[in-house]
Amino acid sequence: MKRNLSLAIAATLILGACSAPHGASTALPGAKTTAQKHVRHLKSAGRAPLNVLGGAPPRLFDVVLDIFDAPLIGATAANSQFNAGILGVDAIDANGDSWQLIANDKAQVVNLLALQTSSMNLGKGTLPEGSYPAIQLLLDPSVTSVTYNGQTYPAQFVDPNHPWWDPTQAIEAVTIPLDVTGSDGQTIGASLDFNVFQSANLANGVVLLTPTVTAGLGSPSITGTVANAAGAPVANAMIVATDAGGNVTNTSVSGADGTFHIHGIKAGGYTITVANTYTTNAGMTVTAADADPGASPSTYVIVGPNSQINLGTLND
Repeated sequence: MKRNLSLAIAATLILGACSAPHGASTALPGAKTTAQKHVRHLKSAGRAPLNVLGGAPPRLFDVVLDIFDAPLIGATAANSQFNAGILGVDAIDANGDSWQLIANDKAQVVNLLALQTSSMNLGKGTLPEGSYPAIQLLLDPSVTSVTYNGQTYPAQFVDPNHPWWDPTQAIEAVTIPLDVTGSDGQTIGASLDFNVFQSANLANGVVLLTPTVTAGLGSPSITGTVANAAGAPVANAMIVATDAGGNVTNTSVSGADGTFHIHGIKAGGYTITVANTYTTNAGMTVTAADADPGASPSTYVIVGPNSQINLGTLND
């Protein structure tokens, strides 16, 4: 990869210059070797024990999941794909055990970059009634890859915060905080945002993936446009949603036309800030194009489970 590529192309090629898939023989800084150790309840084994005397069925509720992707600088449907091999989703209970929620017979390969403005349905699963403070997105690294200009590159997962399901490191488990509480017969919807831009970086010719996935109940969204004082669009500006506790809940990046979309957030109040310089979770520094000096607008919004909020134009 040439060092003098433009920011837009370089950011896209962050996802296109890696070598062998992640495995036991790959010794990268921060690579993990531990596996899950808690109990996993599989669908084939049954959800909950029956009442032997009364024969009462278990009390169950349904969860329906959709997935989005935050935009990636320079990436379009025409020149690139980020293909994630999704094996399924588990729900994590208060004891740390997991319950198989959605399971694919083989990895479902999804181009996340096609989900920037519209979602894809991951499926519907059933759980015993109760509370689950998190879910896990299960990925198959062997079929997770990036295609750029007709060439396909494998991807490597190196984030120690996400464990492997087995010692052979065949399944990556991405833990996502999402408080799901359901009672018998209830159906609950939730949306995930796999933020590819926050997740990937290029180091020494290898794409290092630090999976950044957020989630919220329902399917709320925050949209808007970033423009400078002259009315021209500001591209590559980071849009940051910060909750009442000062935690960054999710981010997005403005496109060439200045527009942005934020998905996968929980109901609550957020300060939406435009940052002209920002470092992603994967370590990449992003600088906005055509922003006015010193500008960094912010606004406060309250989001409900299905709010569709348009902030209009933020002058940057």
